[in-house]
Amino acid sequence: MTEERAVVAAVGIGNALVGDDGAGVAVLERLRERWGADPRVLLLALEGDLYEIADHLGRAARFLFADAVAGDVPGAIARCDRAPRAYAPSFHQTDTGSVLMALEALGTAEPFPPWEIWGVTVEPPREVRVGLSPPVAAAVERLSALLADRIEQALCPGS
Repeated sequence: MTEERAVVAAVGIGNALVGDDGAGVAVLERLRERWGADPRVLLLALEGDLYEIADHLGRAARFLFADAVAGDVPGAIARCDRAPRAYAPSFHQTDTGSVLMALEALGTAEPFPPWEIWGVTVEPPREVRVGLSPPVAAAVERLSALLADRIEQALCPGS
């Protein structure tokens, strides 16, 4: 029996043990509260190797990524094709857009699903700590609402 393909995937990226770098995973947690039981929505966390997404590209028709990205003002929201990693010595070692472009060039999924990257800007962390700073926590709430709208649009096009 094959798994039915989801309409949309929401993917949270980050490391919750490194403070604000966990913003993408925090967004995913909020989306999971609403769509955790809906088979039309695939919810994934990538907390290490970004190339792990290759195993999931055939599981949804469209992908929405949430991640912490480098920025001058913590707590801004950005949509980007390539986003500089906020914390270079992370598990990621590259940005999500570069990974997706490489996987598409390698033909890892046919057809390759459309994707969007949404980032919450953060300052590079200076210490290992759990929890988000106040401006990033507020941005996580805003981005969660924004991505909830994007998921609704994907599930009910034209409404």
